[in-house]
Amino acid sequence: MVAGVAGGLLGVAAILFALPADLFGRVPPVTGTLTAAPHQVAVVDGETLVIHETVIRLQGIVAPARGQTCHDANGAGTDCGAASAAALARLVRGHEVACRLNGRDREGFARGLCEAAGTELNRALVAAGWARARGDTADFADAEAQARNARLGLWRSGAF
Repeated sequence: MVAGVAGGLLGVAAILFALPADLFGRVPPVTGTLTAAPHQVAVVDGETLVIHETVIRLQGIVAPARGQTCHDANGAGTDCGAASAAALARLVRGHEVACRLNGRDREGFARGLCEAAGTELNRALVAAGWARARGDTADFADAEAQARNARLGLWRSGAF
């Protein structure tokens, strides 16, 4: 009986160790700089990159999700999430990308400030109107206001 209980406990322990580390909120903090050659960078959407299998959310910005429809002044719809992702892809294409990681977001993904070819990607996306400044930070509010006033990117229709 004792051997059966001990074996059962070992089985449970083995299962727990096999589960992802973030399942119970035990993900270690992420800091430091992650750098990648152009062929090691993938754009997921307008605010997310994958570098060396690490998912990185661009800190301080919000971009529309792929498939999200935005309407222009004439009412015509377009996939504004795809447009935002394409803008990020243009910024990173052919360039080494470096991200200064600053912890994790609410979903457990790494978050960071990233740059390519001397351009800070987070600010550039907001300044060009392809993303908004995240409401919980004032880091890019000035860039968003300028893009909105100039009707750049997704602000062309006046609403994003």
